[in-house]
Amino acid sequence: MNLKRLFAGLITVIVVTGCSMTPTTPTKPVPESIEQIQSWQTEGRVGIRTETDAISGNFNWSHNTEHYELNIYGPFGQGATRLEGTPGSEAKLSYDDKVAKGESAEALLYYELGWHFPVTNVQYWIRGLASPNTPAETAYREDGTPEQIIQDGWTITYKEFTNVDQLKLPQRMQVVHTPYRVNLIITDWAVQ
Repeated sequence: MNLKRLFAGLITVIVVTGCSMTPTTPTKPVPESIEQIQSWQTEGRVGIRTETDAISGNFNWSHNTEHYELNIYGPFGQGATRLEGTPGSEAKLSYDDKVAKGESAEALLYYELGWHFPVTNVQYWIRGLASPNTPAETAYREDGTPEQIIQDGWTITYKEFTNVDQLKLPQRMQVVHTPYRVNLIITDWAVQ
């Protein structure tokens, strides 16, 4: 009886040791600065006001150097809108059982929804950065995080930050260019 227990214990130790020695897939290093972030996933709540409309719901956004996908949806997935494409290139907008394609996200949003919204700049603003494409005025807090960016007629106000892998990223922000106002509450960040 003791020999069986000893043998069973030995087999258990070998199996557990073998499992712990299985090689793991290497992960990309965590960026050391916000400027080094190459890809991210965010999710949270969004409120959008235009001259004629007000929309609120949830969002998730995945972005890397080759592709982005932004989904905005209401309770139980109702009223889902998806914007996806290649940064700085063609885009596809899906909403209300309709799919439209355009030369850029900005042009597509304007032609389909009548919205002037600088999607190219937002990929920087959501990380707390001014877009490098045009001049900007940035005001900083004492801790070095931006309080406000004014760029291309838009005012981006950062209300709260969160720590993600030792980086301070926006958690609550507002993007305004009358008559447009977008409020974001980011509940989850993942960066690479």
